[in-house]
Amino acid sequence: MPIQPVTVADAVADELRRRLLSGHYRGGEQLRDTDLSQEFGVARPTVRAAVQTLVADGLLERGRGRSAQVRSFTAEDAIDLCRLRRPIETAAVELVMSQARPLAGVEVAARQFATLGDDVSWDVVAGHDVAFHRAVFVAAGSARLLRTFDELSAELRLLIAQLHPSYGSVADLAHEHEVLLAALRSGDFQRVKAAWNEHFDDSERFFLDLIQERAR
Repeated sequence: MPIQPVTVADAVADELRRRLLSGHYRGGEQLRDTDLSQEFGVARPTVRAAVQTLVADGLLERGRGRSAQVRSFTAEDAIDLCRLRRPIETAAVELVMSQARPLAGVEVAARQFATLGDDVSWDVVAGHDVAFHRAVFVAAGSARLLRTFDELSAELRLLIAQLHPSYGSVADLAHEHEVLLAALRSGDFQRVKAAWNEHFDDSERFFLDLIQERAR
């Protein structure tokens, strides 16, 4: 398979994405084409192409004739993301279960998550969290479900980056995903359904509590 060349616009988009998902920019912060062009040493059309990529990913917003700005989230936005995630991931899990799909990728993601120490940055933890769930979608074998999750997970990671959450123990969060994997391995659909519903409920409470805390 030939390797696709990386354009300058792709490279700029990748760096901006990294900054966005690590919380480098605040929600609502403006990113001006002229400033980015000077910082990266590239032409403004290159910056505009990179910014448009991130607008399509849901990480930036841009009105006609206006500078791009970083997406910001309300409590309603967070719940809306969680509500969209629940049915598509439930569908992916059901495919994995009903077709007895291989779990090798999910197992690898869980092992990598378990190796993290409590000193790693939250964007790294969030990346492993997303990687675990993405592995479930890959195992399900549905390209459309996977594409939908990829679009959703970009917004979820941006939300996490802006909230700057902290966990008492990264190991506890990794263990939550080991519980999900154990449920999948069991082949017991009711056990899987209960484990995922509990995980979804915890996630919704997590986001709501953080947003309410920041609002105070």
